[in-house]
This record gives sequence, C-alpha cells and structure tokens, in this order.
Amino acid sequence: MSFKKTLSVLENLYLQKPDKLLTVYLNTDRSDPDQQGGEWKIALKNGFNRLEEYLESTPEEKERLQAIRPKVENYVHSLERELPRSFIIFASADSGIWETFELQVPVETNFYWEENPHLDQLKSLHEEYPYTGLVLLQQNQIKILTSAFGEIQSSEFMEFDLETDDWRKHEGPHHSDASMGSGGGKANQQEEFESRLKANQQRWWKSLGSILDKKAADEKWERIVLVGDKEEAAVLEENMNKEVHETIGKNLLNENEHKVVEKLLA
Repeated sequence: MSFKKTLSVLENLYLQKPDKLLTVYLNTDRSDPDQQGGEWKIALKNGFNRLEEYLESTPEEKERLQAIRPKVENYVHSLERELPRSFIIFASADSGIWETFELQVPVETNFYWEENPHLDQLKSLHEEYPYTGLVLLQQNQIKILTSAFGEIQSSEFMEFDLETDDWRKHEGPHHSDASMGSGGGKANQQEEFESRLKANQQRWWKSLGSILDKKAADEKWERIVLVGDKEEAAVLEENMNKEVHETIGKNLLNENEHKVVEKLLA
C-alpha cells in the first residue's frame, strides 16, 4: 500500500471503546547525544508503563494495551542490530491494526492511546521528506534515486548506448569509465567517443525526459531534483512534462548513494 493510501486509512480510523489505537513515536537515533546508551529501551518501557498506569481505572482498555505491548516490544527489539533512526507504530488489539514505519530521520518520542491515531508528526515528516526523485547526471550516464522520509527506496543506473541509440539499464555496481583501449589509440577513440556523444545529445535528452516522466508517475514522486551540470539539467528539464522542483550543480554520480541523500536532503 502506498504511503498516501496508508495515510488515508489512518486518517479515517475511529475506534470504539474498549478497543483503542496505540500510536508510538520512538526516537532511536544513535547520532543523538542523548541516545548513546540505548536510552530508547528505557523510553519504550516507560512509555508503556505510563499508559498502563493511566488505564488502571479502565481494566478492559488496559487489558487490550497489554495484549499489544509484547508485539510492539518484540518488533522493535528484533531490529536492534540494524536500528533505524526512529519508529512510528500504529496498533490495536480487537481490530488488528498494525502499521509500522522504520525511518532514517529522528522523531520526538511520544505514546498515545486514543480512539484515533496521532498523525501530526508523521504528516510533518512527510512534508519535510516527501517522495523525491533524485536524478544524478553526468554526460551520457544517469543514476535515479527514489527517496522517502530521507531513505533510499530504489536506485537505478542507466547509460545511453551509442550503438543501440537507446538508454540501457545496468544491474549491480556501475563503472564510470568506458574502456577506450590504450596508448595513442585511446586518445583518438576518446575524441571520437566524445564527438559522437555531442552529436547524439539532443536525442538522448528527449528520450530521457520521457523515461523520467514515466518513472515519476510510476513511483509517485512528489518532488524532482536534477543534480549535475546546470546546462545539461536545463536541457533535460525542457524535455520533461513533469515539474522539476530544484536543480543542484554538483557532480555526485559516483558518490555513495546514502551520503548523496544525506547531502541533498539534509
């Protein structure tokens, strides 16, 4: 289910007593100075303990919270080895609701037990880190990163093939330098290669524009960022129907993808 559909379902949830909805925002960000000693474990335990104390006068509701608690705790602890920076969890006992988000952005720790979910933080994070298409450009090579909530959802590397006159997808790690032979022949082949690139540029920008328009629709991008030579990015933008929200004049094609996302979306 897409994020928008999940959010729509949550927005329309309203449970009847004694079944209520647990909303958990748990900050587990190890880069936070206040999280160096596994403080999130204490926060998780205390959050549930406070809710149980609050529900002492309503034993039916407390029973349902206690039924959910082990599932939430086990789920969070199961990811301790590869801990995200935060968790957002929506859960209920009788109606069986279970929606989770493991995010690479921090949240403010809070626990809620009410008829409907608390969505303010989730919506705020989505506005700050929407579904974004990052298109890294470098001559006839591009890398397309889809990011949501500051985390890479997918990565794709493509290269314009002069022999087939089309964009070709590469599986696995890409190699940025094409082999041009050796010695004096290498220099001549490089010149010929670059000459052919220039001659074919207009065609590949047009076909790439169509590819990105389709990708944006399929991935439901809410924001598009072009990264690379600004003149090349401007030509590409002219060949796209989708709106480009930002152009960044940096060559990041061969940088670590996760660092790229951190740099561009920080």
